[in-house]
Amino acid sequence: MSSTRMNARNPLTGLEDYSFEVSSRADVQAACEAVRRAQPAWQALGAEGRTTALRALGQAFEAHGAALYEALSADTGRHRIAKIEAGAVQSMIAHSIANARTVLAPEPERPSVIPGIAGCRRLVPYPVVGVIAPWNFPVVLSMIDTIPALMAGCGVVLKPSEVTPRYVEPLRKIFDSVPAIAAVFRVVTGPGSTGADLVDLADAIVCTGSVRTGRIVAEHAARRFIPAFLELGGNDPVIVTRSADLERAATAVLRASILASGQACQSLERVYVDRAVYAPFMEKLLQKARSVRTTAEDPHGQIGPFIMGRQAEIVRAHIEDAVAKGAKIEIGGRIIERGGVWCEVTVLSNVSHQMKVMTEETFGPVIPVMPYDTLDEAVRLANEGDFGLSANVIAGSEAEAQALAERLEAGFVSINDISMSSFVLDFEWEPVRFSGLGRARMGASGIARYLRVKAVVTSRNPAGDVANMGDI
Repeated sequence: MSSTRMNARNPLTGLEDYSFEVSSRADVQAACEAVRRAQPAWQALGAEGRTTALRALGQAFEAHGAALYEALSADTGRHRIAKIEAGAVQSMIAHSIANARTVLAPEPERPSVIPGIAGCRRLVPYPVVGVIAPWNFPVVLSMIDTIPALMAGCGVVLKPSEVTPRYVEPLRKIFDSVPAIAAVFRVVTGPGSTGADLVDLADAIVCTGSVRTGRIVAEHAARRFIPAFLELGGNDPVIVTRSADLERAATAVLRASILASGQACQSLERVYVDRAVYAPFMEKLLQKARSVRTTAEDPHGQIGPFIMGRQAEIVRAHIEDAVAKGAKIEIGGRIIERGGVWCEVTVLSNVSHQMKVMTEETFGPVIPVMPYDTLDEAVRLANEGDFGLSANVIAGSEAEAQALAERLEAGFVSINDISMSSFVLDFEWEPVRFSGLGRARMGASGIARYLRVKAVVTSRNPAGDVANMGDI
């Protein structure tokens, strides 16, 4: 390991109270080479052997969950969500095992359209998958790619965010406790340059992060002709129709906007409400928002600190830009600095698409609400912009909502709820535009994307006579 160290900030106190070693390029190369050497034996275990090992990994997560939770809570400044994250790995393992039965089932030989020839496909795992994970959900968004890649028969080298490094040591101990998996799993730590080294040395790369980072990863991977699977930013809208249950809609909008302090790619960022019900919807939303507190004001509050301190400046800039262009702050709008940095729940009215808060990813607990006059206008507004991660519709009937969902340009559409992509893992979906690239991480594709397809074809025809092959 290199002797270079890097400091990490505590999101609750604002102090740099933790340091970790930065992996050199030689460290990254050593990690990839070790995993590559061990991967054939891991692949040879087959689906059943890997299933047994992954179940043991799940037991290790359960046994060491307290240490993982403590580190993750310090990394993120969150308690309830940290517990949910630490416990979520069990369902990921169960989900991958269930999908493996279909994806990894041997394919029987079948005849070709050419007489005397038959063949089948074989699935070949990438030896080393590099996983570049973000800071907003460190465990979930590292394991959501690591576990299916392991189930596919790949080895994994994980590069966590340098913003949230504390969980790495308990995570290493969990993996080290399962020898079969420990051989094909390594963690490398450091800034973006460490991730660039991983892209240089892995056989496939997965990245969850910003559009800027994703573009760098994609371009770097393209130069090597290796696949890059990217899930990037979002600017997710919801359309609330005239017939919607406004109580339900206001609750869902508030929850999806402030959950994890708005620091989630599928956080709700834009609200479009039929003008006929705009006023009563706003009344309900504001009534609910008044009860929301930050953990700076109340230890049991619903909004935690910004994990990455400079994110507060982006949120502040978006609010100030909106106000300068005519938006009204109905509630909140204040950035609280008490060592850590928080943002009050902020509801904006009189917003337009000339404002950054409506066109860029804010990544904070900010709720801009805009009325519309026709459903065509609502769909047009929802589809505007560079993103297409997920979208949402709350309507009085499923038929009305389904009709709108068909017209929305997004990878995942939640109906009569918001941001269901954060917990529904069964269905495959792929982001649109700058929100991502490559095959889906959900559903059966979450395993299949780590497998190359090789055809094995046999001729059972008599050997031909070269003299009768014609003019060659």
